[in-house]
Amino acid sequence: MNYSFTGFAYLTLFLALGFLAYRFFQYWSREKDFISKLWLYIIILVEVFALIKAIGGLFFSTNPIFLEMTMDVAAAIQAFIFATLAYLIIYIKFPKISPWLGFIPILILGLIAFALTVMSSFDPHLEASGAVNWGFPSGPFVFTMSMLRLVLALFIFIPIIIIFLQQFKTSQDPYIRRKSLGLFLSLFLGSLISLLDFLLVSFLKVDPIWRDLSSIGIGIILFITLILALPRPHPKPESSYYIKT
Repeated sequence: MNYSFTGFAYLTLFLALGFLAYRFFQYWSREKDFISKLWLYIIILVEVFALIKAIGGLFFSTNPIFLEMTMDVAAAIQAFIFATLAYLIIYIKFPKISPWLGFIPILILGLIAFALTVMSSFDPHLEASGAVNWGFPSGPFVFTMSMLRLVLALFIFIPIIIIFLQQFKTSQDPYIRRKSLGLFLSLFLGSLISLLDFLLVSFLKVDPIWRDLSSIGIGIILFITLILALPRPHPKPESSYYIKT
Protein backbone atom coordinates (compact mmCIF):
# COMPACT_ATOMS: atom_id res chain seq x y z
CA MET A 1 0.00 0.00 0.00
CA ASN A 2 1.48 3.33 -1.10
CA TYR A 3 0.77 6.42 0.95
CA SER A 4 1.10 9.97 -0.33
CA PHE A 5 1.93 13.37 1.09
CA THR A 6 -1.38 14.51 -0.41
CA GLY A 7 -3.25 12.13 1.86
CA PHE A 8 -1.34 13.36 4.90
CA ALA A 9 -2.04 16.98 3.88
CA TYR A 10 -5.79 16.35 3.82
CA LEU A 11 -5.56 14.30 7.01
CA THR A 12 -3.90 17.28 8.72
CA LEU A 13 -6.70 19.52 7.49
CA PHE A 14 -9.33 16.99 8.62
CA LEU A 15 -7.86 16.81 12.14
CA ALA A 16 -7.54 20.59 12.43
CA LEU A 17 -11.11 21.11 11.30
CA GLY A 18 -12.22 18.40 13.71
CA PHE A 19 -11.48 20.80 16.56
CA LEU A 20 -13.45 23.50 14.75
CA ALA A 21 -16.37 21.08 14.32
CA TYR A 22 -16.21 20.33 18.04
CA ARG A 23 -16.36 24.04 18.86
CA PHE A 24 -19.27 24.58 16.47
CA PHE A 25 -21.12 21.70 18.08
CA GLN A 26 -20.54 23.33 21.48
CA TYR A 27 -21.83 26.66 20.20
CA TRP A 28 -24.94 25.04 18.72
CA SER A 29 -25.57 23.00 21.88
CA ARG A 30 -25.34 26.15 23.99
CA GLU A 31 -27.11 28.68 21.81
CA LYS A 32 -29.58 26.58 19.78
CA ASP A 33 -29.94 29.29 17.14
CA PHE A 34 -30.24 28.98 13.38
CA ILE A 35 -26.83 30.47 12.52
CA SER A 36 -24.92 28.10 14.79
CA LYS A 37 -26.86 25.21 13.22
CA LEU A 38 -25.88 26.38 9.73
CA TRP A 39 -22.22 26.61 10.72
CA LEU A 40 -22.39 23.09 12.13
CA TYR A 41 -23.81 21.81 8.83
CA ILE A 42 -21.09 23.63 6.89
CA ILE A 43 -18.20 22.30 8.94
CA ILE A 44 -19.61 18.75 8.70
CA LEU A 45 -19.64 19.07 4.89
CA VAL A 46 -16.07 20.41 4.92
CA GLU A 47 -14.96 17.53 7.14
CA VAL A 48 -16.54 15.01 4.75
CA PHE A 49 -14.76 16.74 1.85
CA ALA A 50 -11.37 16.56 3.63
CA LEU A 51 -11.96 12.96 4.76
CA ILE A 52 -12.73 11.74 1.23
CA LYS A 53 -9.56 13.37 -0.07
CA ALA A 54 -7.53 11.99 2.84
CA ILE A 55 -8.79 8.43 2.28
CA GLY A 56 -8.00 8.65 -1.42
CA GLY A 57 -4.50 9.97 -0.80
CA LEU A 58 -3.67 7.59 2.05
CA PHE A 59 -5.07 4.27 0.86
CA PHE A 60 -5.75 4.57 -2.90
CA SER A 61 -2.90 6.77 -4.12
CA THR A 62 -2.02 4.25 -6.87
CA ASN A 63 -5.63 3.68 -7.95
CA PRO A 64 -6.45 6.29 -10.62
CA ILE A 65 -10.09 5.22 -10.87
CA PHE A 66 -10.73 5.76 -7.17
CA LEU A 67 -8.76 9.02 -7.14
CA GLU A 68 -10.86 10.36 -10.00
CA MET A 69 -14.02 9.32 -8.13
CA THR A 70 -12.85 11.28 -5.08
CA MET A 71 -12.47 14.35 -7.31
CA ASP A 72 -16.04 13.97 -8.58
CA VAL A 73 -17.55 13.42 -5.11
CA ALA A 74 -15.50 16.27 -3.61
CA ALA A 75 -16.71 18.63 -6.36
CA ALA A 76 -20.34 17.78 -5.53
CA ILE A 77 -19.78 18.35 -1.79
CA GLN A 78 -17.97 21.61 -2.54
CA ALA A 79 -21.03 22.86 -4.44
CA PHE A 80 -23.21 22.43 -1.33
CA ILE A 81 -20.55 24.02 0.91
CA PHE A 82 -20.44 27.14 -1.26
CA ALA A 83 -24.24 27.28 -1.54
CA THR A 84 -24.78 26.99 2.22
CA LEU A 85 -22.19 29.70 2.86
CA ALA A 86 -23.98 31.93 0.35
CA TYR A 87 -27.24 31.28 2.22
CA LEU A 88 -25.52 32.23 5.47
CA ILE A 89 -24.08 35.48 4.05
CA ILE A 90 -27.48 36.65 2.81
CA TYR A 91 -29.15 35.62 6.07
CA ILE A 92 -26.65 37.61 8.15
CA LYS A 93 -26.12 40.74 6.08
CA PHE A 94 -29.38 41.11 4.15
CA PRO A 95 -32.19 39.90 6.44
CA LYS A 96 -34.90 41.42 4.21
CA ILE A 97 -33.83 39.25 1.28
CA SER A 98 -34.60 35.55 1.07
CA PRO A 99 -31.34 33.64 1.66
CA TRP A 100 -32.45 31.14 -0.96
CA LEU A 101 -31.55 33.80 -3.53
CA GLY A 102 -27.97 33.21 -2.46
CA PHE A 103 -28.21 29.44 -2.08
CA ILE A 104 -29.87 28.45 -5.36
CA PRO A 105 -27.69 30.36 -7.90
CA ILE A 106 -24.46 29.32 -6.17
CA LEU A 107 -25.63 25.71 -5.97
CA ILE A 108 -26.43 25.72 -9.69
CA LEU A 109 -23.00 27.11 -10.56
CA GLY A 110 -21.36 24.61 -8.20
CA LEU A 111 -23.23 21.73 -9.82
CA ILE A 112 -22.14 22.98 -13.24
CA ALA A 113 -18.53 22.81 -11.99
CA PHE A 114 -19.29 19.30 -10.71
CA ALA A 115 -20.72 18.26 -14.11
CA LEU A 116 -17.64 19.64 -15.89
CA THR A 117 -15.45 17.68 -13.47
CA VAL A 118 -17.32 14.45 -14.25
CA MET A 119 -17.13 15.06 -18.01
CA SER A 120 -13.37 15.78 -17.94
CA SER A 121 -10.85 12.96 -18.27
CA PHE A 122 -8.23 13.23 -15.53
CA ASP A 123 -5.12 11.12 -15.11
CA PRO A 124 -4.38 11.12 -11.36
CA HIS A 125 -1.20 9.34 -10.37
CA LEU A 126 1.36 9.11 -7.58
CA GLU A 127 4.61 10.88 -8.39
CA ALA A 128 8.06 9.80 -7.25
CA SER A 129 8.09 12.69 -4.76
CA GLY A 130 5.18 11.07 -2.91
CA ALA A 131 2.56 13.62 -3.99
CA VAL A 132 -0.58 12.88 -5.96
CA ASN A 133 -0.68 14.60 -9.31
CA TRP A 134 -4.36 14.95 -10.14
CA GLY A 135 -3.57 14.89 -13.85
CA PHE A 136 -5.55 17.92 -14.94
CA PRO A 137 -5.79 17.75 -18.73
CA SER A 138 -5.84 20.81 -20.94
CA GLY A 139 -9.08 21.75 -22.62
CA PRO A 140 -12.14 24.01 -22.33
CA PHE A 141 -13.98 21.81 -19.81
CA VAL A 142 -11.15 21.80 -17.30
CA PHE A 143 -10.30 25.49 -17.73
CA THR A 144 -13.96 26.49 -17.32
CA MET A 145 -14.35 24.19 -14.32
CA SER A 146 -11.19 25.50 -12.64
CA MET A 147 -12.07 29.16 -13.20
CA LEU A 148 -15.66 28.61 -12.05
CA ARG A 149 -14.52 26.97 -8.81
CA LEU A 150 -11.98 29.75 -8.21
CA VAL A 151 -14.58 32.48 -8.77
CA LEU A 152 -17.07 30.73 -6.48
CA ALA A 153 -14.43 30.35 -3.75
CA LEU A 154 -13.45 34.04 -3.93
CA PHE A 155 -17.09 35.15 -4.15
CA ILE A 156 -17.94 33.19 -0.99
CA PHE A 157 -14.84 33.38 1.18
CA ILE A 158 -14.10 37.10 0.80
CA PRO A 159 -17.52 38.31 2.10
CA ILE A 160 -17.64 35.86 5.02
CA ILE A 161 -14.06 36.77 6.02
CA ILE A 162 -14.96 40.46 5.89
CA ILE A 163 -18.05 39.83 8.04
CA PHE A 164 -16.00 38.35 10.88
CA LEU A 165 -13.28 40.99 10.51
CA GLN A 166 -15.91 43.73 10.82
CA GLN A 167 -17.44 42.04 13.85
CA PHE A 168 -14.02 41.83 15.49
CA LYS A 169 -13.43 45.54 14.92
CA THR A 170 -16.86 46.80 16.00
CA SER A 171 -17.80 44.55 18.92
CA GLN A 172 -17.04 45.67 22.49
CA ASP A 173 -17.60 42.21 23.96
CA PRO A 174 -14.20 40.47 24.51
CA TYR A 175 -15.78 37.05 23.98
CA ILE A 176 -17.35 38.00 20.65
CA ARG A 177 -14.12 39.70 19.54
CA ARG A 178 -12.09 36.58 20.32
CA LYS A 179 -14.56 34.30 18.58
CA SER A 180 -14.69 36.57 15.52
CA LEU A 181 -10.90 36.69 15.36
CA GLY A 182 -10.63 32.91 15.62
CA LEU A 183 -13.19 32.36 12.86
CA PHE A 184 -11.60 35.05 10.68
CA LEU A 185 -8.18 33.41 10.98
CA SER A 186 -9.56 29.91 10.38
CA LEU A 187 -11.43 30.99 7.25
CA PHE A 188 -8.43 32.91 5.99
CA LEU A 189 -6.09 29.95 6.46
CA GLY A 190 -8.65 27.55 4.98
CA SER A 191 -9.08 29.71 1.87
CA LEU A 192 -5.28 29.98 1.62
CA ILE A 193 -5.00 26.19 1.39
CA SER A 194 -7.57 26.17 -1.44
CA LEU A 195 -5.80 28.94 -3.33
CA LEU A 196 -2.43 27.21 -2.99
CA ASP A 197 -3.93 24.00 -4.36
CA PHE A 198 -5.35 25.90 -7.32
CA LEU A 199 -2.57 28.38 -8.12
CA LEU A 200 0.57 26.34 -7.44
CA VAL A 201 -0.38 23.26 -9.44
CA SER A 202 -3.07 24.28 -11.92
CA PHE A 203 -1.56 27.57 -13.08
CA LEU A 204 2.09 27.78 -11.98
CA LYS A 205 2.72 24.06 -12.61
CA VAL A 206 4.78 23.72 -9.43
CA ASP A 207 5.65 20.21 -8.28
CA PRO A 208 2.63 18.94 -6.27
CA ILE A 209 4.91 18.04 -3.34
CA TRP A 210 5.30 21.75 -2.54
CA ARG A 211 1.52 22.11 -2.52
CA ASP A 212 1.23 19.26 -0.05
CA LEU A 213 4.03 20.46 2.23
CA SER A 214 2.53 23.97 2.25
CA SER A 215 -0.90 22.54 3.06
CA ILE A 216 0.50 20.44 5.94
CA GLY A 217 2.25 23.51 7.37
CA ILE A 218 -0.87 25.67 7.09
CA GLY A 219 -2.98 22.87 8.57
CA ILE A 220 -0.73 22.71 11.63
CA ILE A 221 -0.86 26.51 11.99
CA LEU A 222 -4.66 26.34 11.64
CA PHE A 223 -4.92 23.75 14.42
CA ILE A 224 -2.77 25.83 16.79
CA THR A 225 -4.72 28.98 15.87
CA LEU A 226 -8.05 27.33 16.61
CA ILE A 227 -6.89 26.08 20.01
CA LEU A 228 -5.52 29.48 21.04
CA ALA A 229 -8.04 31.83 19.44
CA LEU A 230 -11.41 30.09 19.44
CA PRO A 231 -13.05 30.34 22.88
CA ARG A 232 -15.33 27.93 24.66
CA PRO A 233 -19.08 28.71 24.48
CA HIS A 234 -20.01 31.92 26.31
CA PRO A 235 -21.33 31.23 29.81
CA LYS A 236 -24.03 33.85 29.44
CA PRO A 237 -27.34 32.55 28.08
CA GLU A 238 -27.96 35.78 26.17
CA SER A 239 -24.85 35.33 24.00
CA SER A 240 -25.37 35.02 20.27
CA TYR A 241 -23.29 33.32 17.61
CA TYR A 242 -23.26 36.39 15.45
CA ILE A 243 -24.61 39.85 16.17
CA LYS A 244 -26.10 41.28 13.02
CA THR A 245 -24.81 44.69 12.01
